[in-house]
Amino acid sequence: MPLFGFGSKKKKVREMLENGQFDLLVQEALKDKKTMRALFELLDDQNPGIVGDALLTITQILETDKNVLKEYINEESFKKLMNFVHSRNPYIRENAMMLAYGLIKEYPEIVGRYRGWIVEEIKKSLREGTKDQKGFLLVVIGELGLRELKPLVEELVNVEDKVVLPFEGKKWIPLGQIARETLERIS
Repeated sequence: MPLFGFGSKKKKVREMLENGQFDLLVQEALKDKKTMRALFELLDDQNPGIVGDALLTITQILETDKNVLKEYINEESFKKLMNFVHSRNPYIRENAMMLAYGLIKEYPEIVGRYRGWIVEEIKKSLREGTKDQKGFLLVVIGELGLRELKPLVEELVNVEDKVVLPFEGKKWIPLGQIARETLERIS
């Protein structure tokens, strides 16, 4: 341990993630900017488990004190966090969905800033994404009231493929049912 607290805490934070010390890490990140920065640095880790755990921890920080996380959300970090929803790794993708949904609910002013980008990303993903990704995006469309995407939502109303979303009550639901619920919210 160095005499002075310079440099990154990435190694320490990584070890905490590997040891499942999420609660302790959340408390430390709430008080220490270096710990928070290390969490964001670990989003580039080669180990998908570490990336997923970092996303999970950031979500827990958001749920504990949304004001602490806000200063770390700029255009680059916002887009990076949102893009994890497209990960092939289910652990990363599920934790990214939870975090993305939390960011959307807690920071409407940030979402408003990037609305155009969000709409374009959703359009692309509704055409190319997996059924689970489409299900998540339908929830986002409803949450954000993206009426301009109504024609794309309508295309999914009759899809009976079941999706699994990381939300309470959203496991093994037909994609069409989520599309119908979304249409109710945006109509």
